Amino acid sequence: MSLSPEPAPLFPPAAPGDPDAAGRLAGPATETARWSASELRRLAALIWPGQLLVVAGIIAANSQPQIAQHFHTTQIAWFGLAFTLATIVATPFAVRLGDMYGKRRVMLVLAAAGLVGDLVTVMAPNYPVMVLGRVIGGLYGPVAVLVLAAVRELFPPRKVAMALGTVAGSVGVLSMLAPLLSGRLLDAFGWRGALWFLVVSTVVAILALLTVPETPRRAVAGRLDRVGALLLGGGLALIVFAVGQGRDWGWSSAGVVSSLVAGLAALAAFVAVELRVAAPILDLRMLRRRSLATVLLGSSVPQAAFFASQAVLIFLALFPPIPHVSDGLGWSTTHTAVVGIPAGIVTFAAGVGVGRAVRTTSPRSVWYVGLGLLATGLALAGFYHQDATQIVLTGVVTGLGGGILMAGQQAMIVSVVSADEQAAANGLSSLLTQVFLALTNQALYAVLAADSTVLRGTAFYHDTAYTHAYLTMAAVVVLGLLISLAIPRLARPADVAAHDLGAPPAATSAV
Repeated sequence: MSLSPEPAPLFPPAAPGDPDAAGRLAGPATETARWSASELRRLAALIWPGQLLVVAGIIAANSQPQIAQHFHTTQIAWFGLAFTLATIVATPFAVRLGDMYGKRRVMLVLAAAGLVGDLVTVMAPNYPVMVLGRVIGGLYGPVAVLVLAAVRELFPPRKVAMALGTVAGSVGVLSMLAPLLSGRLLDAFGWRGALWFLVVSTVVAILALLTVPETPRRAVAGRLDRVGALLLGGGLALIVFAVGQGRDWGWSSAGVVSSLVAGLAALAAFVAVELRVAAPILDLRMLRRRSLATVLLGSSVPQAAFFASQAVLIFLALFPPIPHVSDGLGWSTTHTAVVGIPAGIVTFAAGVGVGRAVRTTSPRSVWYVGLGLLATGLALAGFYHQDATQIVLTGVVTGLGGGILMAGQQAMIVSVVSADEQAAANGLSSLLTQVFLALTNQALYAVLAADSTVLRGTAFYHDTAYTHAYLTMAAVVVLGLLISLAIPRLARPADVAAHDLGAPPAATSAV
């Protein structure tokens, strides 16, 4: 396959009926702070596809208690892990193919594959088929990465940080509305009703992507690194499997030890292959730069804890109160969604606020504030989760920290990479977040299972299990904070984006 060696323009060619194309091509000198109608439409069209991964996670988490009881399985963790592992394997391919063929085209293919997986999942006659459907559905996962990379190519430099903050922070609104609707479906029609909502949501995402302009193709040499991708996916799957089975089989059992050793060996081989091949599936050489390595590691670890902690609330709220068996609150899914509305509002507001704050403030400073709030909120939730008032108050603190983290991560990535590296950096970020999320989820289920009672094939959790789970997630956020302390001084995203176009940065420097 031959690819043009000429560098692609930062912005795509003007599309028919795109009135702001001339303004984008003219660069920062002619930009205004005003948003054109076409820019607002484009931003709105990117929000749903970009956040459907999170929405799907919320719907799946809300459905898990009913699914576990319906299929009488204690292996409900694999309902989410199968999706996560498929996303991990697919992301490197998606990033490279997006550069080669255009991100919109690749996103549409991935969304169509995810739709097939959603259909298999909702119609599954048994739990193994359902897990298979989740594997196929996980192919949608990289769409979120490509959406964030596309933002940098579809908006003028001065508006990139705000656009990224809006797309990332919109998870607050969606995580508020999706549980309300899916909750009513769960209460009225059971878990299949909620999963049918996910099918419809994927169709809406496909329709939204059809309205987005195509992004520029970038010259990429070499063939796809299939060996590297297989080593990465296989190694991670083995390690996650070993962590998940450690408690049931015993950490010193032959099955767990052999899986761990084989997984670590595969990952070691993956690193060796990626550093040797001309066109690696993941350019690990980028991690030699301290700024990028610390930003990606420091942001991926706490984000994994934020997403994983949502599962704790789902089980706490939806599992029934059974003396000496379960200390759940026994709420309906709709009531749980209503209680989560304040947290969703502040999460969205935080994302938009970060987009404004990083115009004049270093994204690193904003990031530290988010980490502190998230760790505090999770720690408080560990001790105060007995009623709706406590959950609302701790949820607001946690949601505020989580919103700052998701938008702040994108601002930091823009600050340390060029436009050509944006997709690869987002791919590495997503990969690391998904890896840590898989491991954190397994650790979380192990903590919950340590203080549980199995009744009719379903594991129910005691109050101390929820306390330990929240505190474990807070500890993971603190680990992310310690890593983040090594992040060097960062420029403001607008200055970096302006530099991509050869324009002089603003006078105010970041710290």
